Amino acid sequence: MDQRERRRARYVGASIEKQLAALPVIADYCRRLDLADIIDRACPVRDLAHLPHGQVIEALVANRLTSPAPLVRVTEWAREHAVEEVFGADPELLNDDRIGRALDAIAPELDRIVGSVGAQVVCPGR
Repeated sequence: MDQRERRRARYVGASIEKQLAALPVIADYCRRLDLADIIDRACPVRDLAHLPHGQVIEALVANRLTSPAPLVRVTEWAREHAVEEVFGADPELLNDDRIGRALDAIAPELDRIVGSVGAQVVCPGR
């Protein structure tokens, strides 16, 4: 083997593979519906929260659409999927307690949230 045939070894950082699935499509649709902002206006979080309720619910919607199974191990699902890259939500923050707090927060405002999201479907950009 002469000098021209030799190739230099290059260091390449470790890579992590995650499933993308339909996450970009779901994220785009959630953003067009203004889902997170509608939820955050109806159910603001304290300044101490690492994730607003809207961001948690968007990730939960993606979970339900891509993994229609019992609502367990969402953190594990988020680690395996590109949730952080697409939704900006750290998978470790999507634990059972945080999901429960988000669901508890939106429950009393559900009619208002559903009405606002429905209005976005009928009249986008309102």
